[in-house]
Amino acid sequence: MNELELTYQLAELPSVQHRAGLAGLVLMVQYLHRQPGFKEHPDALVELNNLDEFGVTVKLNLEGIKALFDLTYQAFEEQRSTDKKIKKFDHVEEVETTDAKGKTKLIHRYYYSVVVPYGAFLPDWDKSHDDPDKGLWIKLWRDMLWQIVRGVPTTRNPFNHRTHGSYSQDTEKIWQELQNPEKSTKQSGNYYLGAMASNPENVPTKDTIGYQFLLHFWSFVPQVYRPATFNKDGQRELVGYVLAIPDVANLIDFCEEFPDTLAQRSSLKLGYLPREAIIDLPEEGGLDLLRLLRDRIAHKTGDQTLVDLILGVELIHAEKVGNSGVKIRSISQVEPVETQIDKYAQIKNAYWCPWFRKQRLLNLLREQPWWYDFDALLSRIPRKWLEDPYFSHDASELFAIEGEINVKTDVRSTAQIIYQVCQHYVLSKLESKFELQWDKCKGNKQKEEDYNKKKYKIANEAFLAVRSRTESQAFIDYFVSTLYPLIRKDEFADFAEALFNQSDEIRALTLLALSSQIPSKKKSSSAEAA
Repeated sequence: MNELELTYQLAELPSVQHRAGLAGLVLMVQYLHRQPGFKEHPDALVELNNLDEFGVTVKLNLEGIKALFDLTYQAFEEQRSTDKKIKKFDHVEEVETTDAKGKTKLIHRYYYSVVVPYGAFLPDWDKSHDDPDKGLWIKLWRDMLWQIVRGVPTTRNPFNHRTHGSYSQDTEKIWQELQNPEKSTKQSGNYYLGAMASNPENVPTKDTIGYQFLLHFWSFVPQVYRPATFNKDGQRELVGYVLAIPDVANLIDFCEEFPDTLAQRSSLKLGYLPREAIIDLPEEGGLDLLRLLRDRIAHKTGDQTLVDLILGVELIHAEKVGNSGVKIRSISQVEPVETQIDKYAQIKNAYWCPWFRKQRLLNLLREQPWWYDFDALLSRIPRKWLEDPYFSHDASELFAIEGEINVKTDVRSTAQIIYQVCQHYVLSKLESKFELQWDKCKGNKQKEEDYNKKKYKIANEAFLAVRSRTESQAFIDYFVSTLYPLIRKDEFADFAEALFNQSDEIRALTLLALSSQIPSKKKSSSAEAA
């Protein structure tokens, strides 16, 4: 058989990765046809027929598969160097360097070559650098591919072989297999990320040859993120990669919108990474991809919505373990809920303290109240975390956005009551104990510093007093003796009921309200003092 046709329908494909693979295949074929050299090979047949929202028929021959795979597995050699002695290197040079004390010395620098996957069309969609090959996003994708999808060195052979000239052994094998696309075959981690040889019941994991063919192209579709955990000092530490894989619902529209969506990603960087790629929990990657797609759709006219384009986003959090292993830390799903995406965009811009923002995101995803579990978080985290200069800012923002403390109303909400009570407690104690008022200190640097120092002491002592009272009755006793006298008489009865029946909520709000009154120890400004 000189030619064959493969027909795919999104609804029939068994996984998100397969559906992403079909989108990747369509994008790859379209990109192949835009290559100047492709027209010089009339023997190569790769055509997309009957492409619509539901699926596509791919018509191809052996030469077409060769052209397709040469583009998919295109790679180049890059020379790098290190001053550490390594076993395999191209050459070594003696280099003069200057240490921190200004002393010069000669060191040996070892130069070696590494194979780097090119990424087909992805560099063209990375606008973070004038030279698309040096973009932040394509570097992140290349690092992810080598660490995760092709984390086992032997799986990089299709790339390695093509850096040294013509190579077609893999395509000839696949061509023969595709003559019977319905035939069952073993699923492999070489193709499907997270695949096991067998399931927990010891039943072998299977796929069909035709469906497995799509998995050569799925890795071009996920958006890549670097998730962070927090060390004992509350600082971020990056752990592995998160692949946000769109679950394609409309094939033709997705392939039309996806390139422009990636082209509009931010070019701001943090270190060597795109700043937007650093996230605080895996599901944030899904929310961010949904935000990008939604913003792209918003630029167009018509009545298309996000749910018309994708069914959701699958999140795979994986990391490299040792020299040849890849560990899947979690697999989760985020659905395209417009209100959730709107709230995520607000959270992303409003909160600056990473561990604080993470809790707010968790509450959003779990559909919990905005204050939920902050009492547990603020009670268990190390004291050093509380020194984050953005912690107090975020607590204030949380009340301003969610607690609506600036909204004038005759009947105050519980959040408004607690915020204003805690604020009044701190300011009144500043005045009664130290005779300090902001209006009399404002404009005098020394007095502002003294005001902030004393305000920090009062607010922090009250915060630690609440933090240490983890038992409900102990907290209630403290609140009644210290803060309850500041509540308005017309609110006594209702608030007393809430204090005893909703003590977890009241405690969380109290900790947050006192946090908002704590000026940063690392900064001293009128903005923090207010």
